[in-house]
Amino acid sequence: MNENVEERIIAFTSQSLRQYGMRGVRMDDIAKQMNVSKKTIYQLYNTKDKLINICVETYLNRVENIFRIIRHDSPDILVCLWEVSKAYIENLYRANPPFWNDVFRYSEYKYIFTEYNSTWSSELENIISICQKEKYIIPDLDISAFLESFTTLLYNARFVECLPMMLRNSACFMLRGIMTANGIERFERLRDVSCKKVN
Repeated sequence: MNENVEERIIAFTSQSLRQYGMRGVRMDDIAKQMNVSKKTIYQLYNTKDKLINICVETYLNRVENIFRIIRHDSPDILVCLWEVSKAYIENLYRANPPFWNDVFRYSEYKYIFTEYNSTWSSELENIISICQKEKYIIPDLDISAFLESFTTLLYNARFVECLPMMLRNSACFMLRGIMTANGIERFERLRDVSCKKVN
């Protein structure tokens, strides 16, 4: 089977998982929609869980790309912090509630959130550490503890289907709460400029 077909299977499965959750996607449906035999799907991936794992790996590779683009487009470290925070929230909304319900409810899928959160938290931790060195973030902040609270709040708000604007406002409030006076002043100025560019 050629690589293009495998890429299409991964893309279709990833979209289906985000839309219907892990429990709502069946190998039969994938085979039918992709116009390949179920036997072929099983020859390629052996099990549905293996296919899900490959979709998760593909997603995490895309996230690393998102980070590279944000770093390139946001040379100011505070802008970078805000853009990565917004991207985290946007990515929570790329999957529908059935996906997050499966991740939350079934032990065999909890690793997905662990990997998802670890990837985003690691990037945010690096950025916040740089902000701390630049004296934009309070010096005695426990970054890991903050990020645990930050990502948990945003994830739980998404899980109960709060509006994206509520999550962005909460993220902004929490980030301002860890900043020095100089950091807050610069953060607000940069966010104003960023918002004007969008409008």
